[in-house]
Amino acid sequence: MAIVSDNYYYEQCRSKSISKFAHEFKLAKLLEQSNIRKAKGIGVLAVFIHLLTIAFSGKSLNQLLSCGELVGKKDVFYRFMNSTSANWLKFIRLLSFDLVARLNKFFYDDSGVLIIDDTIHKRNRSKNVELLTRVRDHNDGKYYRGFRCLTLCYQIANSIVPLDFRILSSHKDKTRINGCRQNLDKRTNGYKLRQYAVSNTFQMVFDLLSRQTNMARHVLFDSWFSEPIVFKTLREMGFHGVGMLQAKKALYCYKGKMYNLQALYALAKPFIHCEQGFAALGVKLRNGTSMSITFVCDNCGKRGWLAIGTTDLSLSPKQVISLYSRRWDIEVFFKTVKSCLGFAKECQSRSFDAIVCSVSVVFTRHMILTWVNLTLPVQETDGQLFFRLFDEIREYSLPEALEVVLREIIVLFVDYDELLDSSLRDIMHRLPSTFCILREAA
Repeated sequence: MAIVSDNYYYEQCRSKSISKFAHEFKLAKLLEQSNIRKAKGIGVLAVFIHLLTIAFSGKSLNQLLSCGELVGKKDVFYRFMNSTSANWLKFIRLLSFDLVARLNKFFYDDSGVLIIDDTIHKRNRSKNVELLTRVRDHNDGKYYRGFRCLTLCYQIANSIVPLDFRILSSHKDKTRINGCRQNLDKRTNGYKLRQYAVSNTFQMVFDLLSRQTNMARHVLFDSWFSEPIVFKTLREMGFHGVGMLQAKKALYCYKGKMYNLQALYALAKPFIHCEQGFAALGVKLRNGTSMSITFVCDNCGKRGWLAIGTTDLSLSPKQVISLYSRRWDIEVFFKTVKSCLGFAKECQSRSFDAIVCSVSVVFTRHMILTWVNLTLPVQETDGQLFFRLFDEIREYSLPEALEVVLREIIVLFVDYDELLDSSLRDIMHRLPSTFCILREAA
């Protein structure tokens, strides 16, 4: 069977925003460049657009298939998601690069930053998922079955774009509940994804950043990544790290002596002004990396203070605080994709390839929301943008359905028979006030 044209199904998409996004960013070309193809049947772009619309329809994939709202059968979508040849990481990088370029033009007077963080991808009810492991949730301190999604984002103004990600299991065999798929061709992208999954977290952090060396100067991260090796490696890569420091084992050299964070805060405390509430000290790490530590009063915390470290010595303490505050946008990003866009909920497949595909689809949805926000006269929140697209895909109401029918009749007969045309106009003017749109069209 010859492959069905993508343009046919592209025109059938019920969301104008998704259709425009697919056309504007040339998703069909990006999918082809990422080796995401189909040999026969429904076009690859059509399947991908259908997957994008699921989160905005309020129904699951099985519900949409059962009621006939999606073209094709269940196997069409499962084969698409389980493909080991598809390079979804490359697709996200290509798509985000185009979107970031547009954001930089739109916010030309602002400078972007990179943010690295991870979030839990829960599969707590699963047993046979490939590479399933036990993951600790930093919010409640409990362990769950699932994965960690290590994500690199680009933040500028009020917009944030996912640049790249890794679905991580555990690099320890004892921690993993299930093993890796056997007899997989080592030349496929699926094999590379599984190698990434069992790699060290910091190794993956540096791998993500190595692909974005010209994107921004500063990399923001939480205390979980604030290790001396991270600051040193980032400097060698040409970045400046900005991260919250942990008051644990690390020692810092200040005026020839070694101090921990608690002792350094005692030295900086007399210099903290009551109104400003912060002070900075210049120190060196044991590996020789120079950095500045800004101590900030925190009346809500247990310690009463926070420490933000950075290797960019040209920044003032106020600039360091302002820069690090932008890291919170990635937490909002994680909240949005989990609450609205189907992250870790929509895909229940046991295939590791399908999990990576589902995360790519979710991140593409968020990029659509970001792009839609740029086209609006007044920017909206992620929740408002979600319901804007949700309303586009909702079922047609009776007035809307009747409007479509009458408009087609008018187009068909308006030049053929003037009498029929005038009769239709009389009918529309007799309609009740509910159909005011049709009256205006008449």
